[in-house]
Amino acid sequence: MGAVKERMNLYITKSLMDELRRAIPARERTKFVEEVLARELRRRRLKAAIKKSAGAWTDENHPELMTGEDIDRWIEEQRKLGSRDWSMEWGEDD
Repeated sequence: MGAVKERMNLYITKSLMDELRRAIPARERTKFVEEVLARELRRRRLKAAIKKSAGAWTDENHPELMTGEDIDRWIEEQRKLGSRDWSMEWGEDD
Protein backbone atom coordinates (compact mmCIF):
# COMPACT_ATOMS: atom_id res chain seq x y z
CA MET A 1 0.00 0.00 0.00
CA GLY A 2 1.39 3.40 -0.97
CA ALA A 3 1.75 6.52 1.08
CA VAL A 4 -1.36 8.57 1.79
CA LYS A 5 -1.62 11.44 -0.68
CA GLU A 6 -3.02 14.88 0.06
CA ARG A 7 -4.12 17.49 -2.46
CA MET A 8 -2.48 20.91 -2.42
CA ASN A 9 -3.05 24.01 -4.54
CA LEU A 10 -0.08 26.27 -5.24
CA TYR A 11 0.35 29.59 -6.98
CA ILE A 12 3.58 29.92 -8.95
CA THR A 13 4.70 32.40 -11.56
CA LYS A 14 3.47 31.86 -15.12
CA SER A 15 7.02 31.66 -16.45
CA LEU A 16 7.91 28.91 -13.98
CA MET A 17 4.72 27.00 -14.81
CA ASP A 18 5.41 27.33 -18.54
CA GLU A 19 8.91 25.93 -18.03
CA LEU A 20 7.54 23.07 -15.94
CA ARG A 21 5.03 22.24 -18.67
CA ARG A 22 7.76 22.26 -21.33
CA ALA A 23 10.21 20.17 -19.29
CA ILE A 24 8.00 17.63 -17.52
CA PRO A 25 5.19 15.60 -19.11
CA ALA A 26 1.74 16.17 -17.60
CA ARG A 27 1.46 12.80 -15.85
CA GLU A 28 4.91 13.16 -14.28
CA ARG A 29 4.63 16.65 -12.75
CA THR A 30 3.27 15.63 -9.34
CA LYS A 31 6.08 13.12 -8.87
CA PHE A 32 8.62 15.70 -10.05
CA VAL A 33 7.38 18.40 -7.66
CA GLU A 34 7.21 15.91 -4.78
CA GLU A 35 10.82 14.82 -5.41
CA VAL A 36 12.06 18.42 -5.61
CA LEU A 37 10.23 19.36 -2.39
CA ALA A 38 11.57 16.29 -0.56
CA ARG A 39 15.13 17.08 -1.68
CA GLU A 40 14.87 20.74 -0.64
CA LEU A 41 13.32 19.90 2.74
CA ARG A 42 16.10 17.36 3.39
CA ARG A 43 18.70 19.97 2.41
CA ARG A 44 17.17 22.43 4.88
CA ARG A 45 17.13 19.82 7.69
CA LEU A 46 20.79 19.03 7.04
CA LYS A 47 21.68 22.73 6.97
CA ALA A 48 19.92 23.24 10.32
CA ALA A 49 21.70 20.23 11.83
CA ILE A 50 25.07 21.51 10.64
CA LYS A 51 24.34 24.96 12.04
CA LYS A 52 23.19 23.46 15.36
CA SER A 53 26.32 21.33 15.68
CA ALA A 54 28.76 24.13 14.79
CA GLY A 55 31.53 24.26 17.38
CA ALA A 56 30.78 20.80 18.78
CA TRP A 57 34.17 19.51 17.63
CA THR A 58 37.25 20.88 19.35
CA ASP A 59 40.89 19.94 18.89
CA GLU A 60 41.20 19.70 22.67
CA ASN A 61 38.60 16.93 22.75
CA HIS A 62 40.30 14.99 19.93
CA PRO A 63 44.09 15.36 20.17
CA GLU A 64 44.45 12.01 18.40
CA LEU A 65 43.13 13.63 15.20
CA MET A 66 45.28 16.75 14.96
CA THR A 67 47.01 16.04 11.64
CA GLY A 68 45.98 14.82 8.23
CA GLU A 69 47.94 11.64 8.87
CA ASP A 70 45.99 11.07 12.11
CA ILE A 71 42.71 11.48 10.25
CA ASP A 72 43.81 9.13 7.44
CA ARG A 73 44.79 6.51 10.03
CA TRP A 74 41.42 6.82 11.78
CA ILE A 75 39.55 6.46 8.47
CA GLU A 76 41.51 3.32 7.59
CA GLU A 77 40.79 1.86 11.04
CA GLN A 78 37.08 2.52 10.60
CA ARG A 79 37.08 0.90 7.17
CA LYS A 80 38.71 -2.22 8.60
CA LEU A 81 35.94 -2.42 11.20
CA GLY A 82 33.40 -2.56 8.40
CA SER A 83 29.90 -1.26 8.39
CA ARG A 84 28.56 0.18 11.61
CA ASP A 85 25.10 1.29 12.73
CA TRP A 86 25.61 4.81 14.10
CA SER A 87 21.94 5.41 14.97
CA MET A 88 22.49 4.87 18.71
CA GLU A 89 25.22 7.51 18.78
CA TRP A 90 23.81 9.94 16.22
CA GLY A 91 20.12 9.47 16.97
CA GLU A 92 17.42 7.99 14.82
CA ASP A 93 16.43 9.64 11.52
CA ASP A 94 13.23 11.62 11.71
